[in-house]
Parts: sequence; structure tokens; C-alpha cells
Amino acid sequence: MKTGVIKQVVGIDISKDDFQVCFSVLTDNLDVKIRASRKFKNTQDGFDSFCDWFSSKQTADLPIAFTMEATGVYYEGLAYFLYNKGFTVHVILPNQVKKYGQSLGVKSKTDSIDAAVLARMGLERKLSPWKPFSPNLQLLKQLCRERDRLIAERTTIKNHLHSYSHQGVLPKDSIKRCQKQIAFLNKLLTQVEKQIEGVVQKDTALHQRLKHVQTIKGVAFWTAIIIISETNGFATFHSIKQLTSYAGLDIRIAESGKWKGKSKISKQGNSYIRKALYFPAFCMAKHDPHTQQYYQKLRLKKGVTMIAAVAVQRKILALIYTLWKKQEDFKPQM
Repeated sequence: MKTGVIKQVVGIDISKDDFQVCFSVLTDNLDVKIRASRKFKNTQDGFDSFCDWFSSKQTADLPIAFTMEATGVYYEGLAYFLYNKGFTVHVILPNQVKKYGQSLGVKSKTDSIDAAVLARMGLERKLSPWKPFSPNLQLLKQLCRERDRLIAERTTIKNHLHSYSHQGVLPKDSIKRCQKQIAFLNKLLTQVEKQIEGVVQKDTALHQRLKHVQTIKGVAFWTAIIIISETNGFATFHSIKQLTSYAGLDIRIAESGKWKGKSKISKQGNSYIRKALYFPAFCMAKHDPHTQQYYQKLRLKKGVTMIAAVAVQRKILALIYTLWKKQEDFKPQM
């Protein structure tokens, strides 16, 4: 008896120059079968060839979906291409793909194997559809990351300058070059920050929602805009738990039988969000009485300052999410 196809998914393992695809189907007796595999160039011509390829192989009266990993920015071109053609696209965090592959007992890692794992994941799991960033938030995300890079470069050069300034024989030429580099980076940083502020000022709805978020003690403009731009205004998040996992602030518990290891955050998520929450957490723990009580209680219980600080980071992230969604100001507990 011939089996029928009830679901079809293309798994895509993408890199800077090309992408490996695996066309897989789920039959009505719940078997996963690979229909075809191939590699394409990560270019517009490659996208067009890919479209012709899967169109010739898909079951015409059945929807087709595409599952890919969030690999830097390299996936975005193809994701936008497929989305604009009306297809369902799933973009999965690397740690989720890794865990799923481990559950299948996959030990090797090649482009073709990764594509097959992504296809199978799309067939077996109920995944949330990907939505592109709004143009403003996409621009702000890029600008905030540029700002972060400039600050990091300036910090590195400032450290060099500090080192030069404390040597026995001062390298005057090196000091001058460092000072010029810092002045140049300050100029670029001012330009980027003015552009970010200009984009926010022109978007009335975004500006108003950011004002709600900034009513949280310790959460200034830059913390708020980084988190909002990195999450696309929480467009695809439906719970605080989901958001916490995306930020890499979820707890990974290590225990087996009577043995209990140390619990720690996964750090398998968006590092820009964790970085943006670092100083606000300590600020809120110092200036907000209720957070201070919560922080001190955890610090005494766990004996580690950073465990308490991470807990405060999660609390701030949850507050930002709630105020953004409800469009309300923060109301401290009485």
C-alpha cells in the first residue's frame, strides 16, 4: 500500500557563501523520509535556483515550510526571500538545534547532516513562524550593535593608553596616536547615537513605549532600546519564559540521582541582551528597596553575588516585557 505525504519541510544549513538543503517529508504512517538534498550559493541567483528546485519536488496540494538556524546574519537574506514569497519560515536558535540533534543521537556534524536535522525538527516539532523585523527596529538593531562595537574599540584603546602612560619611558608617539584614535571613535560614537535618537524620535509609538520602559529604576534609554531592538519589540515572544531562554538567562540544572551539581545560566542566547542588563541589575539592586531586599536575600542564600545579580536581570527583563506589552508605567510596590 502506497503511503501518502502529510507534511513537507526543507531544512537549511546556511553559511556566508552557500547553503545546504534537505527536502524531507512526513508520511501518513509517521515515517520521516528524505526526498532530496543539494547545495546552493547564498546569493540572489542561488535563491532563485533553490526556489525552482524545491518547487519541482514538493507535493503541490500541501503547504511547505522551511527551517533554518539563526546563524549570525547569513540566514536573513534567504529568510526574507522566502517570507516575501508567502512561505512559512522557522528560524531556530543554535542551542535548540543542538539539543534536538543530541536527542536523535546525532554525533557527527556536517552541512548535510545539519540540514537533515533541521528538516526533521520542522516535521516533528510545532515551531513558531518567523517574522521579519520592522524596518525601524532592524535599523536600530544594526546601529545599537555598531555603537557597542565602537565602545568596545574605544575601551581597548583607552587600556593601551593607560598602559603607555605608566611605562618607565613614555612612548610619546604611541600616546598621541591613541589619543587621536579615541577622539575619532568619540566622533563616530556621537554620530551613531544621534542617528539612533533621531530614528526613535520620528517613531511616535516606539518613543512612547520606550518612555514606559524607562520608568523602571536603573533602565535608561540605551538599555531599553538595545533590548527592544534585539527582540523586534517582543513580536514573536508569547511568554517571559520564552524570552528568558532567548536571552540565555535560563537556568541549566545539573543533577542525576542523589548527585547535584551547580546550577547556572545557559548563556546560550542573545549576548547583547545580557550585556545590556548587567549594570542596570546592580543599579536597581542598590536604588529600588524591593529589588534590594530580593537581591540581598538571594545573595545571602546562595553565597554568590552573580547568582543574585542574574536573578535581578531576569526580573528586569520580565518588567520590560510586561510594560512594553501593556504600554504602562512601572508602579513600584508600596
